[in-house]
Amino acid sequence: MDLVRTEKGIEQVKQRIERFVSGQNPIVSGENRVHFISAQAALDAMLKGVEDEYLKSFQLFTQSLEIFLTLESGKVKIQQSVEQINRVIQKALNGLSQSEQTLEGKIQISEAQKLEILEKIGDASGCDIRIFNLVEEKRKPVIEQAKKSWDEWNQGLERRILEKSKQWSSTHSPVFSQDKLIKDYTNQFTNELMRDIDVWGNQILKEQILQKSLESLSAYITYELDKIEGEFHKLDQQIKTNFSKQINISITGLNADFMGFGGIGGGLGIGGALAAALIFFTGIGFIVITVAAVAAAIASSLGLGMLDIDGIHTKIKTTICQTGLKKFREQSQNKVYQTTQEIINTVFDNRFEAASKVIKEAISLYEILIEKQEKVHQETLEQRETEKVFIYQKRQELERVQNELEVIVNKSTNL
Repeated sequence: MDLVRTEKGIEQVKQRIERFVSGQNPIVSGENRVHFISAQAALDAMLKGVEDEYLKSFQLFTQSLEIFLTLESGKVKIQQSVEQINRVIQKALNGLSQSEQTLEGKIQISEAQKLEILEKIGDASGCDIRIFNLVEEKRKPVIEQAKKSWDEWNQGLERRILEKSKQWSSTHSPVFSQDKLIKDYTNQFTNELMRDIDVWGNQILKEQILQKSLESLSAYITYELDKIEGEFHKLDQQIKTNFSKQINISITGLNADFMGFGGIGGGLGIGGALAAALIFFTGIGFIVITVAAVAAAIASSLGLGMLDIDGIHTKIKTTICQTGLKKFREQSQNKVYQTTQEIINTVFDNRFEAASKVIKEAISLYEILIEKQEKVHQETLEQRETEKVFIYQKRQELERVQNELEVIVNKSTNL
């Protein structure tokens, strides 16, 4: 927040963010969800022993984070898990109910309906192939666009980093504590490079390249799955089943997954995952080698005293940028881009696998219906009654699990 210079600007920023996060369609619920902080200003206050507005805001932020991690994050995870388990239980209960109705003779299919169901199985298999082909069709241009964008990003990287280096600062002297100064600037260079990668990953790759392609792909997948659900709805009306409800539960879960990127980056976002890849591939050796290289590169200039203090700082910053970028391009650039391709492939693969899972479930429901009908015709009355008792027991067990889950959620909410 120290970058917002005027009181009026600060109020405008706060109001805009509060409206966005907690307005008519709130993104999150609860108190202390938005914090306006400056880590640098808070650190300065700590070092000076002064408790100013920035330090208080930062302390409130860390306290809220601790509360969330210790008390609230578990509740969120429990709630998400319970919702997923309940979806599974509901599908199982629907299936048990349907099996019971089949055993009682309430669900019967004619030979004509059996042939129609076999045709629907073929249609569903074709849908799976069409989605796979579309995924492959859309994947290729996204990878090509990402490669072109990455090359353009790389071409302007040195200019951007050098421009940002003008704002770097250090309390160490370029003459008396040169190694510490170099480490300071090297850390700032690494952070600057990570931020630049993060911006490209989130603003360009995710929002401009991936998002548009995924929106059209997800829309097509939803359209195809809705057709399958519609066919089940017709079947439900004909033979009094509840297949459409079972498929709808799966499609609802699938659409919820499509809202994000499948957990890419573990919460860091795509850009954060790429920036993390830089540290993973480069490691601490990045700093050590840069210190040695920079010290050697500027030694002659400092020894001759040819530069003034500002000139020495500029020389060190420029050398760090050039040395660091050279090392990045030699050792890490290709590996970070490989991570980009892996992310793209993972996102597209997840879309197909999730849709394919629903389609296979639909085919399985059709096959089970035919299998059960044939089985019922061959079973004796005693066998049917035994199966009905088994179904009743399993339904009770599932309902008991549901009740226990509700108790767990209530307890976690009241803690």
